[in-house]
Amino acid sequence: MVKRWDPFKDIAHLSEMMSRLLDEEIHHQLGAGTSAQSDWIPAVDLIETEDRFILKADLAGISREDIIVEVVESQLIIRGERKSKKHSHDEKYFRLELPYGKFCRIFPLPAEVDCSKVQAALTDGVLEVALPKQEKHQPRKISVKCEVK
Repeated sequence: MVKRWDPFKDIAHLSEMMSRLLDEEIHHQLGAGTSAQSDWIPAVDLIETEDRFILKADLAGISREDIIVEVVESQLIIRGERKSKKHSHDEKYFRLELPYGKFCRIFPLPAEVDCSKVQAALTDGVLEVALPKQEKHQPRKISVKCEVK
């Protein structure tokens, strides 16, 4: 089967990569983005439910020991490293697209996140960080006493 080259697919991919790079540079300049020490930037999804935020990061090929998740001063910091495997001289590579090296992502946390209950798990190459919201305080009625003088 012959597969036809689709130049528009390559252009769309290039556009997406440029958009991500520009977005990360803007966030970095504003102090809320990627650290300058990053060699690459993992893709993330951020989802909000009724009781929590869930951040999912694509970290395929990275072991749990090479990932650090921290909450520092109302910021979520995810950093780590995808280590390059040694290539033998017998192998000929036609394309290498997987990024290797260190990464660091910093996300400001909304005020309603309960930082003491943040949890992280790595499953099938996807890091999932659960950021529970603080319980909302229910309004409390205060009875007014009437004093007669």
